[in-house]
Amino acid sequence: MSLRPTLALSLLLGTIAPAAARADTMLIPFVGANFGGNTGRGISRAIDAGHFDWGFSLAYMGSGVLGVEADVARSPDFFGQTEIGGSSVLTATGNLLIGIPIGGQTGIGFRPYVLGGLGAIRSRDDIAGDVVSIDTTKAAWTAGGGAMFFLATHVGLRADLRYFRTFGRVDLDVLDGTDRSRRLDFGRASLGFVVRF
Repeated sequence: MSLRPTLALSLLLGTIAPAAARADTMLIPFVGANFGGNTGRGISRAIDAGHFDWGFSLAYMGSGVLGVEADVARSPDFFGQTEIGGSSVLTATGNLLIGIPIGGQTGIGFRPYVLGGLGAIRSRDDIAGDVVSIDTTKAAWTAGGGAMFFLATHVGLRADLRYFRTFGRVDLDVLDGTDRSRRLDFGRASLGFVVRF
């Protein structure tokens, strides 16, 4: 075989062969709003009232569709701010991700995903400033999904929707004015900036 046909065949195979799959590590700082469940408000009302949360996710997606994620978020004024104190909720979960990289794992792309995981939710209520505080930490689970939109190989955006719920009951008497304990549950909608390594 002469050099010209060999070179032409190599170029043809190089252009039609799929690109080698690679693993992705992503750091995703985000802001969001909590709604539903114990928050007592819909998503538009949560955004209008300025009840935002913030946090970050660290995700690792293998060369296929499976991945793992660590997600931590803090929600100041979760139940609202009063003259005698405030409240906050901290979530920390480890999740399994299933996401399909449409368009590959380099350059512009799109990755829809679903997730589920376990972790903990810490609720804190400050009464009369920081003089009296009630802290409760409970095991929890989460489920949700979303999509990542990659604008280039290393940067993108993430739109995400998740549901959180504790396994055990939390005493919400002081937190939201009820007279009984129940499981703490709520949804979180967030928007994040993706840095892909």
